[in-house]
Amino acid sequence: MNRFLLLLTFVPTLALAQSHSIDSHEVYISGNSDAASVANNTYYQAINQVQVDWSIIEVVGPAEWEHSFCFPNCHNIGVVSGNNTFPDSSEHYLNCHVYPNGVAGEGHVRMLLTTNASAQDTVTWYASINAVSSVEDALYLAIQAHPNPCAGRLVLSGLPLGAEVTFCDASGQCVRRMANTDAHELTVKHLPPGLLFMMVTSQNEVLLRKRIVSL
Repeated sequence: MNRFLLLLTFVPTLALAQSHSIDSHEVYISGNSDAASVANNTYYQAINQVQVDWSIIEVVGPAEWEHSFCFPNCHNIGVVSGNNTFPDSSEHYLNCHVYPNGVAGEGHVRMLLTTNASAQDTVTWYASINAVSSVEDALYLAIQAHPNPCAGRLVLSGLPLGAEVTFCDASGQCVRRMANTDAHELTVKHLPPGLLFMMVTSQNEVLLRKRIVSL
């Protein structure tokens, strides 16, 4: 009799088995204010096939900061909601990028995830951005990029000879890399449209990180 009652108790538990899990509900991001972006991720595990709706429900931090999210594909800055269908036994990248835009501070971003229109979870990214240390301050201030926004053509002045200039898109993919070999001014042509992050390096040291908008 006791075994029969135990079986009756156990069967509904199986029927209500969990449809998904999230590796971590609290994720920590840290970096410097001169970084183009800083990021960290967790993973959403679909145990059964699921429909997931997500939205950003809270953003705290300096007004200059911007954010973008990857779940599982990367979205542009400003996209704050979406939905996906995931097959059973699958794992999905869940990421937040913070773009400090030169501003130090602390803050957090909270995402609400609703699975199968019923189960709700939150994932919160806590960001701590430090002020830039005084590394080659004079060179940093001397380098200029103009015009910004630009129309596919950007002029860089004040560059040290031998400096390398790298442009990455909002997802972090490098779209252009070139070296300044014979002048203190460099013209970059045919930049792809959109938000770009430019980094100038010399002798393995970062001299400048700057946000560029190409029209």
